[in-house]
Amino acid sequence: MTRSAREVVELYNLVVWNERDFALAEELMGDTVIRHEVGEAITLTHEQAVARIVDHWAMFETIRFDLNLVVAGDDGEHVAIVYQSPMTGKDGASITIGSMEIFRVVDGRIVEVWNCGYKQGEWA
Repeated sequence: MTRSAREVVELYNLVVWNERDFALAEELMGDTVIRHEVGEAITLTHEQAVARIVDHWAMFETIRFDLNLVVAGDDGEHVAIVYQSPMTGKDGASITIGSMEIFRVVDGRIVEVWNCGYKQGEWA
């Protein structure tokens, strides 16, 4: 049974990222993942998409995604999130970033992500 788009996005943030479940990342990432940012789009292979998560985790002692808002589109593919993410570096320094992302999920796998950019701080 295929997971809903919302379930995939919640698992990606709350389990893959928050619990370092890289095996689940293998399952949730598409064959390719297009990451859209303002002014550019980068296509990652499945392996690159998973490595991006593993490599990011290697820089930090702790990472947590708090989903302040999750909205699933009526099309069954798109899910928007508003989040903040407190992180502690290997040196003990703590930062929090906030952003919004829109995910496109097809057949239970993330195939596109739109990100407006990150900013340090918490949502007010």
